[in-house]
Amino acid sequence: MEIKIIRFGRYHHAVSGRLLIDGQHVCDTLEQDTGSLPEGEYIMCRNKASSLPYYIYSGKEEDRKVFLSMGNGIHGWRRRCIIVGECLHLGFLIRSQEHYDQLLPRLRMQLV
Repeated sequence: MEIKIIRFGRYHHAVSGRLLIDGQHVCDTLEQDTGSLPEGEYIMCRNKASSLPYYIYSGKEEDRKVFLSMGNGIHGWRRRCIIVGECLHLGFLIRSQEHYDQLLPRLRMQLV
């Protein structure tokens, strides 16, 4: 399984993108511009001790885990998270809970 995030725009302190699994568009993403992952390949891992069960291992010394999460925009998100949902406009997502709930089983199947 190949998970790819393609970024397509910036708005204030947010970076909007699309999450693709094996070339298929699954959902849109939102990240903080200061903490967004640089382009490259990363390992997807399962986290058993957190309310956010999946993270991307970045390999950096200071912040190794970037969690997949739900939320509507740049206000109130957790540090080092990639929020999933449907992009209404740059910097704002809707239907985040729906997309997050659909994404988790796909990730779970691939990581088992």
